[in-house]
Amino acid sequence: MAFNAKGFKTITHIGTPDATGAAGTNVCLHGYVTTDDTAGVTTGGYFNEVASRLKKGDIIMMSLDNDGTAMLRNYVVASVVAGVVTIAAQNVA
Repeated sequence: MAFNAKGFKTITHIGTPDATGAAGTNVCLHGYVTTDDTAGVTTGGYFNEVASRLKKGDIIMMSLDNDGTAMLRNYVVASVVAGVVTIAAQNVA
């Protein structure tokens, strides 16, 4: 299936301190609910529709389909280059 923006939401922004304890980089935590499976969402370009809302290091928590059973997976945005989004799984079983 294709990406459905209705299932995507930015939940919060998370600040990470630098070595001195000052505010460093910020990442966003996003949520996404879909009936697609892991192979579908990890296909290159799946999240291109929301590329302007994503940046490298952002976290996406997803509710996915695993042969008819819902499952939760966490992904990190590996890159956003020229509007093309690549993600990487963070909890591989």
